Amino acid sequence: MDRFLYAKATSADAGRNVKDFLRARWGISSALLIALKQYDDGITVNGVRVSVTYRLSDGDSVCISVGDHGVDSGFEATEMPLEILYEDSDLILLNKPPFLPVHPSKGHVNDTLANGLTDYYHKKGETFVSRCVLRLDANTSGAVLFAKNQYAHDRLRRRLEDGTVHKEYLALVHGQPSFHGQIDAPIYRPEEATLRRIVDPRGKAALTEYVTEKSNGTLSLLRVSPHTGRTHQIRLHLSYLGTPMVSDFLYGEEHDGVLSRHGLHCASISFPHPVTGKQICVKAPLAADMRSVCDDLPMADRYRSLDSHLRRTYGEKLVKLALNGGFSCPNREHGGRGCSFCSAGGSGEFAVAPCPSIRDQLDQAKKKLSAKWSGYRYIAYFQAYTNTYGPLSLLRRLFEEAISDPEVAVLSIATRPDCLPAEVLDLLSELNQRKPLWVELGLQTSSDETAARMNRGYDRIVYETAVGELRRRGISVITHLIFGLPGETEEQMLESVRYVSRYTDGIKLQMLQVLKGSVLGERYESNPFPLLTEDAYVNLICEAIALLPDHVTVHRLTGDPPEDLLIAPVWTADKKRVLARIRATLNEKDIVQGAQNG
Repeated sequence: MDRFLYAKATSADAGRNVKDFLRARWGISSALLIALKQYDDGITVNGVRVSVTYRLSDGDSVCISVGDHGVDSGFEATEMPLEILYEDSDLILLNKPPFLPVHPSKGHVNDTLANGLTDYYHKKGETFVSRCVLRLDANTSGAVLFAKNQYAHDRLRRRLEDGTVHKEYLALVHGQPSFHGQIDAPIYRPEEATLRRIVDPRGKAALTEYVTEKSNGTLSLLRVSPHTGRTHQIRLHLSYLGTPMVSDFLYGEEHDGVLSRHGLHCASISFPHPVTGKQICVKAPLAADMRSVCDDLPMADRYRSLDSHLRRTYGEKLVKLALNGGFSCPNREHGGRGCSFCSAGGSGEFAVAPCPSIRDQLDQAKKKLSAKWSGYRYIAYFQAYTNTYGPLSLLRRLFEEAISDPEVAVLSIATRPDCLPAEVLDLLSELNQRKPLWVELGLQTSSDETAARMNRGYDRIVYETAVGELRRRGISVITHLIFGLPGETEEQMLESVRYVSRYTDGIKLQMLQVLKGSVLGERYESNPFPLLTEDAYVNLICEAIALLPDHVTVHRLTGDPPEDLLIAPVWTADKKRVLARIRATLNEKDIVQGAQNG
């Protein structure tokens, strides 16, 4: 296959030799540089072959030829169905079925994936050199990555070494581990072993993270992320955990009647493109034999959590960075104080302090979270006040600055449904084409009577209209609800859940927190009104989960109050305890999301 890369020398490159230019521009390795020297079109400047010592001038057109130059692996061409997940000039990813070896070997001369690719490219009149970057065992199904030229192969191998290639596997195991965990255990190859590895302090460090996706207590489907790349790491670690992979002849029981091969599937691969740098994320549908077993397994978590949604949708955990765009709110115009429950900070107390640049805010937020979260991509969350209440030019500048950060995977905007005029909706639609966009709407209650008492400032028909416009543009909607608003009964709170379930993609639930600086805070301090107890709130949340349709993602089950502003109820300050009680109650009462829906 032919492949040429082009670049223009600038004034800064004037006088630099070609060798240094190639290394600076494309990160050319020494091995590839040696290979390029062999060909007449390997390295040219302005269409003329040059040596690597040639000195460049401003405006020179530099070209390197990184194709195969007529070389072919020489494998026998075998026609077979290929499930191509992604292909461009530099790489191809395929969904490999089980029982298919990647490369020819003794006993497998013409029945491998490489033979199929040879046939595929020869029929297109192209050569094929097999450069597998991420290979799988014959019995493992899923995503396999091949580079189509030496440059892409070299760059991708280096991506593997620097940890910027992320893989997720689906593993079918015996037993039921905890919902989420890590296995940190060194892997060692005994001298007498040819294949089998063991966990041993003498071995190399190995770290595996997993989330339990489905389980019936006997069989479980895990989503597994290996943070290191040791041989047999996933199979050995899961066996070490006490939940061996089904039908694994090395680390479990081969003839267990579940599958006719070990239950492992490479579900996704994500990495920066070797040439363009664009993030590539490819998902491989589960192989039929594993799918037939897994389809019958119930979801392991009792509700669709944000974390599991992110891993399924984006292939990884995402970390939220709270931002302050310096906005206000229509309820605060002309001396207004906003909704009665809202603090002076407009619910943005955890956002980074506003500063001229969103880029600076992102950098500050990343630095602040780096000790706890590193190596992840981010959700840029415009949190404080009403983040579509401003001039269109300002909104565009702030939001585009956020999504221009290559580490930002999702843009999330908190706003009011009455602050979404047509021009803003069109802007959001445009941004959503570039990066996934969530709009968070602060409904708080479906009761217009309660809303009027809380000075919300709009009726629920406004919410319905806004949701319709957002969804028509393919934008995800997350709705905020507050339990315990003064004057509301528990049935009214649950009715709000039923109501938003018809409209929303995600939901945030929280207890009313009476805060200093709010209208309710002043009222409570002068004349305390009844608030929900912790027991009542936990039971209400569990009932709400049972009412939610399966497709609704639960983004939050309890709020995280600013301690210096919290007046009551004080139990809301211990978020971990409240969440633990909710989970325990769900298990105790055997409640799952959607149990009472419809």
